[in-house]
Amino acid sequence: MDPAEKDAIHNERFVRIICIGAGASGICLAYKLNRSFTKFSLTVYEKNPGIGGTWYENRYPGCACDVPSHNYTFSFDPKPDFSSVYAGSNEIRSYFEDFVSKHGLSHLIHMSHLVTRATWDEEKGEWTVEAKNLATGQTVESVCDILVHATGYLNKPAWPHVSGLENFKGIKAHSADYDETIDLRGRDVLIIGGGSSAVQILPAIQPIVRSAKIIIRTPSWMLPDISTETSTFTSHQIEEFVNKPELLMALRQENERTMNSIFTVYMKNSVLQNQAKALLKSATKHILREYDSVDALIPEFSVGCKRVIPSGFRFLRTLKEANVNVIHSSASSFNSSGCITEDGQYHEADVIICATGFDTSYVPRYPVIASGLNLQSEWSRSIMGYMGVGISGFPNTFTLLGPYTPYSNGPTLIAAEAQADYICSFIDRYQTEPIHSMTIRPSVCKEFTEQVATVMEKLVWTDNCRNTHNNSRVGSRVPTTWPGSTLHYLEAIREPRWNDWDFQYRGNRFAWMGNGVSQAEWDPTTDLAYYIRQHDDSPHLGRKARNLAIAKSGTRPARELHRQAKLGPVKAETMAYGEVGIEANEMLIDQD
Repeated sequence: MDPAEKDAIHNERFVRIICIGAGASGICLAYKLNRSFTKFSLTVYEKNPGIGGTWYENRYPGCACDVPSHNYTFSFDPKPDFSSVYAGSNEIRSYFEDFVSKHGLSHLIHMSHLVTRATWDEEKGEWTVEAKNLATGQTVESVCDILVHATGYLNKPAWPHVSGLENFKGIKAHSADYDETIDLRGRDVLIIGGGSSAVQILPAIQPIVRSAKIIIRTPSWMLPDISTETSTFTSHQIEEFVNKPELLMALRQENERTMNSIFTVYMKNSVLQNQAKALLKSATKHILREYDSVDALIPEFSVGCKRVIPSGFRFLRTLKEANVNVIHSSASSFNSSGCITEDGQYHEADVIICATGFDTSYVPRYPVIASGLNLQSEWSRSIMGYMGVGISGFPNTFTLLGPYTPYSNGPTLIAAEAQADYICSFIDRYQTEPIHSMTIRPSVCKEFTEQVATVMEKLVWTDNCRNTHNNSRVGSRVPTTWPGSTLHYLEAIREPRWNDWDFQYRGNRFAWMGNGVSQAEWDPTTDLAYYIRQHDDSPHLGRKARNLAIAKSGTRPARELHRQAKLGPVKAETMAYGEVGIEANEMLIDQD
């Protein structure tokens, strides 16, 4: 009797997947699954009415990306018609919406579904996920074999922990949950915060408000503005990008090569770090040469400890406008009409905008229960994540853009792609082997975190500043960004370390072998002599050789290692007089 197809080696079983979140990483996973897998179901729950994640929620005045637009796309899906070098939030959100439509992913996404609980059943080897349909109020319950948390960490507004804020009778808004119907014309506005959101908000609202005060607790490093001539793409340039994809490809690659050449700027006291610090300090002093408190706007910590803010000189110039006042202090309390700062001054306002960032604790908003443990409690004590994708002790579940993702070290979407590929390799193994559960070992996470902590002592994120990676509390935890460059991360995550995981099987673990028939023998179009070749084109067997082949070793002119001419002393002098724009911005942008 002939064998059945199900008896072939690596026969695929049906696998059920739930992904929580339809931001950039969630839709990337959906695309990867749709492209490479059959015999699966995917349900994506998204709490918002639309896709895009942080780019759906962030709509404050002046909101834009701080990465060059053409490099804030998936590596395989460029957008030739971006209107400007740094795209606004609406345009970025539109890119993700078009991506979902283009690749036919809409039917997989359930909008306005807020996940309220996820529970692991050890006996059945499956997750039960509860979600509330925000449109109907009904609770829906779904079951899956693999659960992916693609909730990111830039989606939970962090309101100031200051007494009396609830007593303020005027308009309160947060940059991460901004109400676009607020009319600021002729208003007295108080902005709390001096980070990237505040830097975009103030110049956008200054021309229309009666007065604007901004409370800056600690300064940030600023990059010079892109000149007016280069900040937007002309219709001719856009037409060229559309009709000549090789031009756009060259721009994207050059941007990427530049950003990937400067990781040592994030190393304490490195040559690039010292050059960058001198360069930006000189440039800031020049732009604020008439400002009374110039030193208060120059950080003492390393460049990169907090997000370096591109096009920040527009903000610095705005500080000198007649209707703008800067308070170098911090909010200590609020009352019905304003705010008292720690220097004892009182500031009235019609509108308070809290540009105070996000809760980056990584503690999930919903209970995640397995083996009697709740991830909310576990991560409130200590984050035991693994390489941006694993959760210690919780089976068959992964994170996208989780703890120890390279948020500050390169383009985030490239990291999301690599993580989606990594998770898909586990889904592939689960689908083609009799696996019951896959769990990252707690002892492995402990060793991983110890290694991260050791390396972090040499990197700028452990300097004396509040940043998203320490949840805005100096020394509160090991910084949760990746302890290396983006290229370092891609190499580290490219090949799963299966021994770091505990695999439990249903029945005989070798049942995947089937009854002796290969997959090739079950496809009538395959070449049954595929292994006969004229020359050896197989992958290299050594890891270094494999990685260098992927990195296209030998295809580029030799470069000087760990140096960047654009950050040299000559450039520092040029920048001080405001003549440099896009080149400097390509250097130092923190890629959150």
